[in-house]
Formats: sequence, structure tokens, C-alpha cells
Amino acid sequence: MDQIDPEVIPLFGGLSLEQVYEKGREIQQKALEKEFNYRCVEGFYFLRIGLRKNPLFEHIKLQKALQDCCILEVGCAFGIDGRDLVFSQGVKPENYLVIDISSTFIDLGFELFEDKNTMKNCFAVKSVGDEDFSAFVKSKLKRVDIVVATLVLHVIPKECKEFVDQVYQLLEPHQGMFIGETMGIDLPDEEPFYFERHNSPRVCHTSVSLTKLFQSVGFKRVETTFLSRWRRGGEGITATCKEDEEKVKNRARLAFIAFA
Repeated sequence: MDQIDPEVIPLFGGLSLEQVYEKGREIQQKALEKEFNYRCVEGFYFLRIGLRKNPLFEHIKLQKALQDCCILEVGCAFGIDGRDLVFSQGVKPENYLVIDISSTFIDLGFELFEDKNTMKNCFAVKSVGDEDFSAFVKSKLKRVDIVVATLVLHVIPKECKEFVDQVYQLLEPHQGMFIGETMGIDLPDEEPFYFERHNSPRVCHTSVSLTKLFQSVGFKRVETTFLSRWRRGGEGITATCKEDEEKVKNRARLAFIAFA
């Protein structure tokens, strides 16, 4: 049960740690049966708070009052961070839009937290690759102050730059912020590393390459910091050469915040 962040227990309306663990295992199994190739499911990370534990989150609190912000979260998985911000940080549900490409993830999140009646309007099935992505977001939120993408960028290598550009366009009128984490590699290289995990395309950014990406679309200031390395997860990785394959096996979480 070490995988569970104690701070998520209050989100389960009186359930004990053991009960939350059993419920989480049940949901995990249902997700794995759908063959989701995501470490957040395999590693039981979906019961850990991500956004508020991001070391760069303090920048947001210094810049804006969360209770007054309109927030877009992309790639929510089961939706732990959205629920945490609404129930423990005072973010208004009508100002929080949570999207994921998988309706199964969203439905399993409702099953996990048993809150579909109260939270259903916060969630939507949408892909960042959809032509109407920006228009859809604008139709749901009166403005966008913060965009959150935790462990998303590395799984969309083909759409990554276009997505970051759309995020900037949504944030720039309101001098907003883009915060999240991606898989990174702690090297001085100026270009990212491309690889596959179980035949799914992935990209691993360095701090330099991620900063260049954000600045190329207009972000004015970017900060990054490396977090813990994956203890497992080297299996199923193939890269363009053996040298790169060994490098990406030592990948780590790369936290970022970019200011429009």
C-alpha cells in the first residue's frame, strides 16, 4: 500500500487505506484488461497526487489564486489531480476542464471515486490532435489561466509541438502558465531522444530540448527540474541505436513550468 499517497484518502468519503487500496487494485485490473500501455496504471501511480507535489507548483501559487483560476488538465487518466484541486484547494468545478483521449479512463475514474453525479461536467473525452481542440476548450471555459499536462508530452511525439503551440495560444491572452511533467533524460543534448515502448512511439526530452520547444512557440520563460528516475520500466524499449536505448532506460521525470 506504499503506492498510495495518504493525502488522497479524504477524497474517498470515509474509506480506510485498505479499502482504497482494494478498490484501486480492482480499477487497475480493469484498465490493464484494456491493454493500456501507460506506466501510471502499471505502477499504481494513479493514487498519488501529481500536480500539487510538482516542485514548480509553488510558482503558480505565487502568481495566481487557484480559487479564481480557470484550469485545463490534459491527459487526466483517472482524474486524481482534478479532484484534489476541487476538493482540497477550492477550485470551482465549473472552472476546471479535465480531458482524456480515453473514455474508459474517465469512466473508471467515476467508478473509482463514485462521484459521477457531482463531477461529470468537469470531464470530457477529447484528443489534442483533434482539429477543434482549441475551439472545444474555449466553449467549455471562459478563459484558460493554467494548463496541466502530467506525463503526457512523451506519449504524443508526433503531436507534441502542435499541442504546445495550442496551449500557448490558449494561455497567452491571460498571461497563463503551463505546468506538468514528462519523461526526460538528464543530458546536455539539444535534441530529444525518440524511442518505442511496446511498439508505441515515445519521446524523451532533455531540459535543453524541452525549453527550446516551449520557446519556439512563444513561451517567454521556462523552468525545469529533474525528479526521481524510474526504478523499472526499461522493458519493451527500442530506440534508433543501442546507445540511445541504454540512455532512455535511465530516463527520469522532468518537471516543467512555462509562462506565456
